[in-house]
Amino acid sequence: MTTSLMKIKGIFYEETVITLGTGHTQKTQKVKNFCYAEQLENDNVKVSFLGNEGNPTGIVIEMPYDEFLRKYTFDPDYKVKTKEERETDKHIATAEKHRSRKEYNSAEWEYSTALKLDPESIRANFGIGTLYMEMGQPGKAKEVFRKLSEIDAIFEEDNKHIFNEFGIELRKANMIEEALGNYMKALEISPNDEHLYFNIARVYYDRRDWTNALNWIEKAMRVNPHFRDAKQFDALIRKEMKEEEEDAVQALDPKDRDVRGRTSLDRPDPDDRLKGPRAPVTDRNPERKNPLK
Repeated sequence: MTTSLMKIKGIFYEETVITLGTGHTQKTQKVKNFCYAEQLENDNVKVSFLGNEGNPTGIVIEMPYDEFLRKYTFDPDYKVKTKEERETDKHIATAEKHRSRKEYNSAEWEYSTALKLDPESIRANFGIGTLYMEMGQPGKAKEVFRKLSEIDAIFEEDNKHIFNEFGIELRKANMIEEALGNYMKALEISPNDEHLYFNIARVYYDRRDWTNALNWIEKAMRVNPHFRDAKQFDALIRKEMKEEEEDAVQALDPKDRDVRGRTSLDRPDPDDRLKGPRAPVTDRNPERKNPLK
C-alpha cells in the first residue's frame, strides 16, 4: 500500500512541450496542464483536468499512484485568475507583441489599458516605463518608475525576476538613489543573488566612486567565485581608478611629487601593514553579458 507515503489531494500540473509554427519560424514552448487530483481508496488517483480559467473541463481519468507521481507536480500556489486579471494579462501580452515590432504607439495604448484595469500591475508599469525609455521619453519613464518603486508587491519573492531589470532601468534613467534603494530592498529578499551586488557596483562605477564599486564587486565574487563578468568588471574598475590617479599626479606641480612621481597621499601608510586585508564593503551583479552595456 502507498497511502502511508503521500496522500494525494490538491492542484497538480503536468509540464509538456508543444511546437508552434513551421519552418524557420518554428519554436517550442513549455505548457503546464493543471488538474485537481485526489487519491482513491484503491490507491488509484482520480485526475480532473482544469481549463485555462481553472474550471473543470469534464475530462476525468484514473491512473495508478506511482504513474501519477512520475508525471505530475504539486502546485501549492495555484490560483485561479479573475476575469479582470486575465483581461489585464491579455493587454500586456498584446503590448509586448507590438513593442517587439517597434509599434510603440499601439504598445503604449495596450499597456495603458492594462493599467486602467489594474493600476498596480508590476508587469504593466514596468513595461510602459521601459517603453518610454525606448521612445526617448525619460521624463515619462521616471514618473512611472517612481510610482513602481512605491508598490510593495514588486519586492515579493514572486517578482524576483524583475529586481535586476528594474534597477538597471532606474540607473539608465539617472534615478541613482532610487536604483540603490531598489537593490537594497531586493537584497533583503535575495541576499545570495550575485547579480544584485554586481549592479550596485555598476551604479557606483557610473558615479566614479571606485571604493564603493570595488567593495560591492568583491561581494559579488564572494557570493559566486566563478562569476566571470564580476572578475572582468573588477579589473576594469581597478584599471580606470589607476588611470585617474595617474592623471591626477601628472596634473600636479613637479615639486609636489616624490622621486617616483607619486604624491605624499599615494605613499603607503605604515600602519596599514598592521591592519590586515581590507574588508570588502559592497555587492554586485551583471545585467547583461557585457557588463558595460
